[in-house]
Parts: sequence; structure tokens; C-alpha cells
Amino acid sequence: MFLPSLPSYEQWYMLAIVLITFILIVPSTFYRFTIMIAVLILSFLWSTAYSHQYLSNVEPYIDKTLIVQAKVETIDVQADNITEPYYIKFALINSDQHYLSFNPTISVYWDQPIIPKAGQIWQLTLKTKVSQGYLNEGGFDSQRFAIANRRLLSAKLKQAKLLDDKRNVRQVIADYALPYINLCVYRGILIALAFGERTQISGEDRLIMMQTGIAHLMAISGMHILLVFYFCCFIVKTSLFLLPNRYIHYFVPIIVGWLSALFYAWLTGFNPPTLRAIFALSIWIYLRYQSYHLSAWQKINRIIAILLLFDPLMILSESFWLSCYAVISLLFLSQWMPLPNRFKQKKRWYLIRLLHLQFGLTLLLLPIQFFIFHGISTVALFTNLIAIPLITLCTFPAILLALLFSLVHCFYLSLWFCFVADSSLKGLFLCLKAMNVLWLTLPANFYLLSLIGWLMIIVIHTELWRHFFVTILSILCLMISPFFVVLDYVWRVDMLDVGHGLAIVIHNGKSAILYDTGAKWDKNSVAEQVIIPFLLQHNLTVEGIIISHQHNDHIGGLNILKRTYPNAWLMSSSSSLNNDYLCLAGNHISWNQLSFNILWPKKLVNYAQNKDSCVIQITDGRFSVLLTGDLERTQEYQLIEQYGVKLSSTFLQVPHHGSMSSSSYAFINRVKPKSALVSTSRYNAWNLPADKITLRYHELNLDYHVTARTGQISLFFNKLTWNIKTMREQVRPRWYHDWLGCLPIYE
Repeated sequence: MFLPSLPSYEQWYMLAIVLITFILIVPSTFYRFTIMIAVLILSFLWSTAYSHQYLSNVEPYIDKTLIVQAKVETIDVQADNITEPYYIKFALINSDQHYLSFNPTISVYWDQPIIPKAGQIWQLTLKTKVSQGYLNEGGFDSQRFAIANRRLLSAKLKQAKLLDDKRNVRQVIADYALPYINLCVYRGILIALAFGERTQISGEDRLIMMQTGIAHLMAISGMHILLVFYFCCFIVKTSLFLLPNRYIHYFVPIIVGWLSALFYAWLTGFNPPTLRAIFALSIWIYLRYQSYHLSAWQKINRIIAILLLFDPLMILSESFWLSCYAVISLLFLSQWMPLPNRFKQKKRWYLIRLLHLQFGLTLLLLPIQFFIFHGISTVALFTNLIAIPLITLCTFPAILLALLFSLVHCFYLSLWFCFVADSSLKGLFLCLKAMNVLWLTLPANFYLLSLIGWLMIIVIHTELWRHFFVTILSILCLMISPFFVVLDYVWRVDMLDVGHGLAIVIHNGKSAILYDTGAKWDKNSVAEQVIIPFLLQHNLTVEGIIISHQHNDHIGGLNILKRTYPNAWLMSSSSSLNNDYLCLAGNHISWNQLSFNILWPKKLVNYAQNKDSCVIQITDGRFSVLLTGDLERTQEYQLIEQYGVKLSSTFLQVPHHGSMSSSSYAFINRVKPKSALVSTSRYNAWNLPADKITLRYHELNLDYHVTARTGQISLFFNKLTWNIKTMREQVRPRWYHDWLGCLPIYE
């Protein structure tokens, strides 16, 4: 999880030799100690070899134009009126007429009129690429997600030809059920519960579920697998009353329940959480069958160990940690904070038991919720009290029964159960929308404090407060210590990794000014994915926003940021925007001992383009940063003529993403930066930064950083010194970040 790089093959073999030598020379007296060390080193060798193997299997397919035969793995659940392109997962069967021993999966951007069905075999001409994603503090680590879920490869479709029209059983079942499900208002959620496909859930529903703390109920996991298992066990146990004694066996309900759970896991595509759940259930049944007398902690220990042995990369999955953490929290809660016996039996205390369980889990799950979601729902305790019984006892069984009756063509029963499931969701979301009053997004300094639930239960259970009051007080002081950390910089500039675009944050640890806001797309934006999570991670308040010009990759997130930070002032060189300050040469702004000197343009325009970029030199009197937007060569010469040596700056934001239309020799030599920073994506239609421009900076012996390689770039300034750190190399170095960062930048 924390290795900055995988060991080389030489280091790997050296460690293996050391292990063998260690086992041979250690006396038998230390047998137990030897076994423990050997298992630890073997686990490390196995996991790193497994990771090496996966990367080496995928690497030959990156950034290539391939003609392949591939089998469709994604079941078609699209609505009939949806014509927008979307991603479909294929498993490669052969490439260049050679069958593959390793069948990598690849997500293909499908824009053809014919919709592929699961099980079909297609001949595809693909332009492949690696799933790069963004790499920033506070943002979602899509690179880690891609490695953990085997989703490194994606491709643009150039040509497609259907070879085999045979659909698999999953697709056939879906085709039977979808006509009924498509009539429902909440079809996306019902499809997710029935087939594990969450792509149809609307963005609004996702946000409501996340902010009210019930999203876990809609993602197929151990809870759903166990519900199928117990429902089927209950049905079989009931039916056994009708059979003679000679046909009754203790394990018949368990075997039928396990087969039913396995079938449901297969129907949902054996996604990683489902695979973990069915694997854990299988291990539990085996231990039960063997009559091993193991504690709950021993069982969970063995299950996690076997899961990681089966798939070492699973340790990178956040859903894996959520599952394990939730189970461990349940065990801890039941043993360390149990209810009195009088509340455990009678039905009238059901609500008390549910409140105890939900309140305890809310406290214990705080650390992982803060770490993954960077916040917590203030109403999750109450929404789960409504949602858990409703989903488990009504919605989920109803959609499964609708699925079952659709297979045997019981039209009215299928329709009725779909209606029940949809109606239950309508009632649930009516409550959720009314209760969704406050989602608390918390900065990183709350992470230690989130352990207060664990500490409180341990202290109460062991009565440590009676004899170790000073120790407990010291621990509490440590937990709140991040609130009083003294910053190791006076001011800071972060060029965020936003793909092709620009977003720069200038801040002092408390408040910030933004220079550009990245791009916006139909359903999302850089502001939502990257900028706001970064600001929340560092607990920053935006005081001002500067827009260099009005191209989408620079202004796209402005409206979203203005809604989020309504008190932030706005500066631009466009007269069509509602400016608080004008970006005109000669103007000046002072902010927290920094001077923002505006160098360009000389006049306002209605629609600001590259040549009208707002050029600002930020300085503290000793160090300076020159922000240039998408300035072009003609304007560079005009700046040289007007300002001369005053252009000299410690750092330069490379104009126009390293385009051939800017970064003239004269301009670079006049600025004389210590380091030049480029914001661009690995894959862009303009092949930026241009090779000639990159070579130009190298020829001048300038430190040159590109966000496509480094991720977020951070500049730290003190009174006498400065420091530069990149996300991939210093801030959060990980072996998978390093591997992706070393890949060449392709068009």
C-alpha cells in the first residue's frame, strides 16, 4: 500500500535468497519465530511478483492501435431512448490473429448505433490508452482504483464488426427483466440491485444517497449476498417440513443457500465486493462444516488472509477496506459495548437494538468515512434506521422476485413486484430529500479526532478513566494536535492536475485565491472533481477567483465555484463577466503580504481569448511566480518590450500548455525562471506540450515539470527559501503512480 516503487527483479531474487538462507541457518529452537518471519517475507515476495506480473501483462497493450477479437462482458441495460456514447467492458480473446493466454479487460468508448450484448464476440480496431486520471491531494485516486479493479486499459473505437451474435445467460436474464424495470421511476437503482450495474443511477440520486449515508445499501456487497443466502435457507427449511425425515439433512438449506448466493454473485458480474463476499461466505461454511471452534476474530483474520493470498492487489481497494472495517467494527461493538441481556431477546426492544447498532457503527466508522469521503452525514443515523429495514425487507426481495417471475413469464407478478420495489424507493427518497439537511465536509486535521468513538468505547469498557486519567487526557491532546500544527511555509502555490486545462491555487493555509478553474463537461467539471476537494482537504476559504481568459478549459468551473464560495471576488479581462476587479496592465492587488501585479492585457474585451490572457506576477518581494494563462508569442514580445528585466520570476507557468505558439526563446530568457510548470493531460488532441518546446526548456537547463507526469505540483515559500514538491515523487509516492508516470506522453 505504501511502497514508492516495486522492488526490481534483482532485489526480488536477492530477498528470496536471503529468505532461503535464513530458514536453513536458524536453529530449530526459534522455529515459531522463523515461521512468522518466513510467512511475512513470502507474502511480500508473492504480492510484489503478482503486481509485477499484472503490469507486465498490461503494458504491451498501452498506446497501441490494435485489431482484436473481444468478448462483451458488460450486459446491456441501456434505456431505449438513450443514444449517448458510453463505456463497454470487453475481454480480449486474440490480438493480431494470436490467441492470448492472458485475457485483459478493456473499457471501450462505444459510439456505434448497434448496442453490444454480453456474450457477443466482436472484431474491433482500437486505439488504446491507459486510465490516467488526476492525481491531487484530497481528490479521488483513480490510478489506485484502476489498479485494484483491473481497469487500467481503455480505448477509442475506430471500427467494429460483429462476429458471433450469441448472448450469454446474464444478458438473456436481463433482457427478460428490463421491460418491467424500465417502467419504474428508479430504474437505475433497481438495475443496480438486480445486476450490479450502477451506471444507470442518476447523479442526483447518487449525491442524495452519499450525503444521507445510505449509498452502501445500493452497491452489491456482503449484505446482499447474505440476504440471498438467508432467504433461500429460510425457504428450503420451510419446505423441508413437507418432506419425509430421510430427505432432511442439516446442510441441505446451507448448500442451496450458498448456490443461490453464488448464482446472484455471478448475475451481478462477480464485481470485487461480490467476489469477496461469496468467497468469505464459502470459507465460513467450510469452517462450519469442519466444526472448527474458532472465534469470530480468528475467522475474519483467516478470511482476510485468504482473500489477500488469492488477490494481493485487493489491498488497494477502498471497498475492500470498507467491508473489512465494517465487519471488524461490528465484532468490536458486540464484544466491547454489548446491550444488557434484557434488551437482546424480546421483540419490543427491536428499536433499541437497532439504535444501539446504528449509533455504535456511526461512531466506529468515522475514521474510514473521513479518510475516503472527506466528510460525514449528520443524518446517517436516522436515514439508515429507515433505509435498512425498507431495502432489506421490501425493495431487495421485491426486485429479486420480479426478476424470478420475469424468467417464467409471469407478467402480472413481475409487474406487481417491480411496482412494490419502485414504490418503496419513492417513499424512501421522499424521506431522504426531506432529511438531507447537512453534509459536513471536514479537512484533514479531523482525521485523528475521528478515532474518538473507538477511544470512548475502550475507555468505558475497561474503566481506564478511573486510574489512567492523565494518559487519556494526553491521548485526547494528541488527537486534537493537528488543529494546532504550525505550517512550514509562509505561502504556497499549487498547480493542480486537471488534465488539459489550468487551475492554480495560491494560499497561506487559511484562505486562497484561484487562478483559473479548469474545464466543465456535460455532467461534471474539474471544479467538482479536483478543485473543491483540494480546498476542503486543506480547509481553505476562497477569497478571490482570477480568470485568465474565457476558453472552457480555463473558465469551465467558475459558476460552480461561485455557488460554493459566493463571497469570492472575481477578476478577469472580459467586460462580459461580473468583475469585482479588472485585469488591466498596471493594476495591483495586495493580499496577505503578497503583491499581485497585473502585466497584461492593456484593454478589456467582450470575449477574452488566448491573446487577452490575464498575466499576473505574484511576489513576496524575494520570490515570484509568473502566471501567463494561454499567452501567445506576439504578446510575449510586447511584454518583453514593455517590462524588460521586471519579467524575471522564480517560477513560470508555461504559456498555452507548452504550445508551439508561445514560449519564445526571448521570453524564456527574459523571465529566467528557476523552474517551469506545464498543465496538460497525457492524452490531448494537440499533442501538448510540443516536443520542440520541451526541448527548448531542457536546452536552457531549466527545471521542467508537466502535470501529466508528476500530478499536482506544489511550490512552498518561506522568507528565505523555496521548495518544490510533486504529487507523484514527493507528496504521495506510490509504485503504481510511479509506473504510470514513467509511461511516455502520447497523443
